[in-house]
This record gives sequence, C-alpha cells and structure tokens, in this order.
Amino acid sequence: MEELVSNPAPSGGEDKKEIFARVWKRVMADGGGQCPIAWEEPAAKESREGGEEEVCLLAPARQRSAPGPHSDFPGEGGVLGEACLGCADLLQEMVRRELADWREYQALARRAGGAPSRVLAGLAGEKKRRAKRLSAAYFLISGVRYWPEGEGAPRFPSYLGTLRRHFAQEQATMSAYLAGVEATSDPCLQQLFWEHAQENWTHACQIRKLVEAF
Repeated sequence: MEELVSNPAPSGGEDKKEIFARVWKRVMADGGGQCPIAWEEPAAKESREGGEEEVCLLAPARQRSAPGPHSDFPGEGGVLGEACLGCADLLQEMVRRELADWREYQALARRAGGAPSRVLAGLAGEKKRRAKRLSAAYFLISGVRYWPEGEGAPRFPSYLGTLRRHFAQEQATMSAYLAGVEATSDPCLQQLFWEHAQENWTHACQIRKLVEAF
C-alpha cells in the first residue's frame, strides 16, 4: 500500500479534525464520502512519567447512538467466521507490517540510548502484541495460523531518517486499518481495526516527540 506522508499534526483539536479528514479522503480513491469514524477529544489528557500524552479517540459513530435490540448479533457466518474471509489478505498484510515494524523498532532501540531506547522498545512490544491479535483473528476466521518468520530488520543509514519514515508509516498503517473498517461488517474485526488505528496515531505522536527531543 502506498505510504501516506503528512506534516506533523498541530496540537489544536480543530486542526486534528481537518488532518484526520484528509487522511480519510486518501484512503478511498473516489474521495471516500463521509468518514464513519468521529474524532472525539478526551475530557482530560492522561499523564505518563510526569508529562502529558496526546490521546486520539477514534469512536465509531454507529456506537454512539443507542443500539437497537440485538443490533450487535452476528449475521450468517458468525463473528470472525467465514463471512470475514474477504479480509484474509488484509489481515495477512497487516501481520507482515506489524512484524516488520517490531523488528525495526527493536533495532532502533538498540541504537538509541536512555529514554528514547525505552520508548522504541515499548513500540516494538506493541507491534508484536498487535501482530498476535491479528494472527489470532486470522486463525479464528480461516483455521490456519499465520505467523511469517520474515527476515531480520533492514539496515538503516540514518537514525533520524528512519524515525521520519516510521512517522509516515504509522499514518499510512492507520489509513489501512480505517479502510479495513469499511471492508467488513463483522463487529469484532471492526473493533480490532478501530483500536489499532487509534494506537497508530499515538505511535506517530511518540515518534514525533523523539525527533523533537533529538
């Protein structure tokens, strides 16, 4: 999938909404229509290690209204069942992406030192956890465990240049997960994609802060 390159997001809520709208438009070739995901600013920012953390809440609009009776019950094919086979290729692609990011963030953590190393090691752990969640979903759908071994982390000539590339890749991966939301009606798979899209925004913000502190 083509990478989405975007400028670092400003801190204002309205600007974030505009940026998110532009991200959605690039997901769909025909402009995408109205985005089914609504940006909601948190009432308060979470604090971690004495600092403030930017939080992006991606909430499905359909979940904000009162659900009708049995609205979340699965249709024919069940939850994470045969009805999701159309997303099998996407799940495989996202497993490969997450594992590649896991290996590369590990390599970056070894190269960095101090606090940046801990942040990058934490990102590596998040990527492996996400790959396991996607692999589990793929197994429940197909009955096959998909966990490619892959190659070692590629060599990177520039630490800052690699961070810049990952800043763009996090946004591109967020767009891929949002496209996955549109590709399925399965509530469990939709929730998985929504959660991962939200995390990608958080990861991009973490990468931006590493560059700012360099």
